[in-house]
Amino acid sequence: MSWNLLYALDVFVILLFAISYYLNCYRRGYRIDIWHSQLFLACVLPNMIMLPFSKSVLNAPVVGHDFAAVVAALPSVFLIALLGYFAILAGGFAWRIRVGLGTRKLAVKLLDIVPQCSMMLMSSRSLLVFQSAICLFLQIVVLAIYFSHAGFGFDLRQYTFANPALRPVALVVSNYSIIIASHCLARYVDKKEKILLTCTLLLSFGLVFFGARSNILSIYISILLCYLIRLRTRVSLLKLVSVISVVLLGGLYLGSARAGQYSLSDFFALLGLALVYGNNFSDLRDFAWVDALWTHQLWMGRTYLAALMAFIPRFASEFRDTWGTGAATAITLGLDPHVHPGVRPGSFGESYFNFGLVGVVIAGLAIGIIVRRVDIDVKRALTAPQPSMRKAFASTMLLNVASIIAISANSSAFFVLGGVYLFTWLSLQMQRMFRSRPISLADAN
Repeated sequence: MSWNLLYALDVFVILLFAISYYLNCYRRGYRIDIWHSQLFLACVLPNMIMLPFSKSVLNAPVVGHDFAAVVAALPSVFLIALLGYFAILAGGFAWRIRVGLGTRKLAVKLLDIVPQCSMMLMSSRSLLVFQSAICLFLQIVVLAIYFSHAGFGFDLRQYTFANPALRPVALVVSNYSIIIASHCLARYVDKKEKILLTCTLLLSFGLVFFGARSNILSIYISILLCYLIRLRTRVSLLKLVSVISVVLLGGLYLGSARAGQYSLSDFFALLGLALVYGNNFSDLRDFAWVDALWTHQLWMGRTYLAALMAFIPRFASEFRDTWGTGAATAITLGLDPHVHPGVRPGSFGESYFNFGLVGVVIAGLAIGIIVRRVDIDVKRALTAPQPSMRKAFASTMLLNVASIIAISANSSAFFVLGGVYLFTWLSLQMQRMFRSRPISLADAN
């Protein structure tokens, strides 16, 4: 397929997305919603908008001598990503019109588990404060080890690559802190309990030193999105774009600070290059890079199996050390997986490398069903007579399942989430067990 035809197809799909946003979001009184924001971030921005930039020679410093092979692979991987995008649309449409072939009720019950568990976690302020204290203690211990060996810094992640024994511990502490901080913030929005806001801010400050911008953004992004949805027409498109820009700039600057570059003037001077040719929205380029060097022998679910074993540290499992998503992509590119974290081949790269086009379609349908379900639930929670940020936020936790389907490396966070739910349930059971039962007059007599 010629590049001119590819660009025409690209523009057509972007226009379809814009029309869908106008008719199904803007005209219905929303300036943003879960469905269109997830489509934009997962598909439209990293694939459709970034297509012309992905073939630029300015990507050569990243991909090196593989640049020509990457450009040659771009048309095919773009069409694969496009197939996945339309599969997401099909999945969302099927859920919306209640197509289930008898499995819908089972799907509803399964998808209800995560939101119900999050509501349970937010049901007790004292338990949230207690778990925040545990997270802060664990953060202090991990950072003390980091600072004592490497000195003061903001890149614990890089340190753990050189010291793999600390990596699983740091990952668990990071995920635990994100989960508790975000649930504290969601309850604070509803209840205005200042102790929970304090917990959120303290945990956020500790995560600054862990070296991943996504850590801090993960705490706030879902609640901010729900808040903007609740405002509906009270927020203008200009204000919406301004808020998104501030969040984006903040995340990018944290990345510069992690690399030891604190100068704001240098940051803004290189901002354009970092946005377009850096690693922030490089999904399509990285997908093409891996595809260009791939042997075209399907991985047959090995990276997903490695994700199911995420509770086993990589240094203790040769299989995980070879077939974790990051390791598999790094090895394919000829990089050292013990030094390089691998690349991110977008929402459909991993499913394609494992199961081909069938995997892309199945992954897209599953993601579409989950995202549409979350979109409906969030709007229902925020437009009810008594809007509930906790219910809306609890529904967004299902997006973690969608992210695992897209990139299985995210599974470790989901295991930690399950552990938090179990610990919370056990703690609540203990509370009920030791809670003194009021003695009535009849019992006293």
